[in-house]
Amino acid sequence: MSRVAFKISVGFVVGVLILLAVALSLSAYYLAQQQMLATSGDVAGALDAARLSARLDPFNSAPLTAEALLLQRQGQNEEAAEVLRDAIERDPANYTNRTQLGNLQLTQLNDPEAAVESYRVALDQIPRDTNLIASLAFALTRTGDLEAAKTEYERVRDLDRISSRNLYDLGRIYARTEEPEKAVETLTGVREDVAARVEESDNDDAKRVQRELFLNSIDLAIADAHVVQGDYPEATAVLEESEAEQAPAILELLNTNPEEYRESVLNSGL
Repeated sequence: MSRVAFKISVGFVVGVLILLAVALSLSAYYLAQQQMLATSGDVAGALDAARLSARLDPFNSAPLTAEALLLQRQGQNEEAAEVLRDAIERDPANYTNRTQLGNLQLTQLNDPEAAVESYRVALDQIPRDTNLIASLAFALTRTGDLEAAKTEYERVRDLDRISSRNLYDLGRIYARTEEPEKAVETLTGVREDVAARVEESDNDDAKRVQRELFLNSIDLAIADAHVVQGDYPEATAVLEESEAEQAPAILELLNTNPEEYRESVLNSGL
């Protein structure tokens, strides 16, 4: 009798394993179908495939991540965020799901405080990811916490992986947290780097135009830093040489009311 029971138990376990293997195989199939349908522009069909894949494999967060991306394409950002939270519950160790949620909260849901929390938790899992640290820093600037943002940008800089854009933001933060000497030094270095890349670009290169516009922004930021420092003649010289459209109006403000200009810099966000 016990032998019969044992055989039944073994048969039951084998049957369950077979069903599980079939379900996982079907999940992978529908996930691949989702990708094909999304590429072809059939978003509704891709969503159905992603949801079916998620039901067939309750342990894999990839179908939910795919569903969230599709929902974002349709402008359903709140729904996408909820799906990403489900993905995080399925796979708490997958920091990319938290990063994607943070990106959604920051760029689409206008909730930088929530994005900061998502990025911080993700960084607990991968603390030296410089792109993630920079995202956290940017989110902190959106909350108005410039001191915390400065700390994070400095972390990226100390890891020697900081971009010109991030250094530009760091320099502007230095000016607004009354460290104008650091601001001038940082922004001058960024300008030299960007100017060199402009010189290396072809005249008809679209990136050259973008870099030239970036140079104009850097000039204005350097002028801001000099004004915070109280070095009005140097700020005047920068603005007079700048090709930025705003430079003449800012120069007029500097000439008529430098203290108002200084206060406007200190009280402005990024």
